[in-house]
Amino acid sequence: MRPGSKVYATRIAFAIVAGVLSAVINPMLFVLRPQVPAHAVVAFIVPMLIAMSLYMASYHFAKSVIKVSPTSLNDPSYIHKGGIFTYIIIWIVTWSLTATICCPSLLR
Repeated sequence: MRPGSKVYATRIAFAIVAGVLSAVINPMLFVLRPQVPAHAVVAFIVPMLIAMSLYMASYHFAKSVIKVSPTSLNDPSYIHKGGIFTYIIIWIVTWSLTATICCPSLLR
């Protein structure tokens, strides 16, 4: 597998994990802390923080665990920003599907 494909596959896997965590952790936050008002801003910031932190974790995972160096890629900046739009789309789709399936109480 080429180094660019390894980075891309890593981003896809981390986006799926971020989507599932965003759907599961966010409703649990409001159940555990009833004093926190369920505003749309808070309901969006928590999943955004999860997605951004896992995107940064995918960079470090690709660089240190898979050992993809920026010099082995055609564009050295690809390790930073490669697959970002795919990451965002997969994260949103996974987040919405997981929230719909496992938390139907959010539909009320």
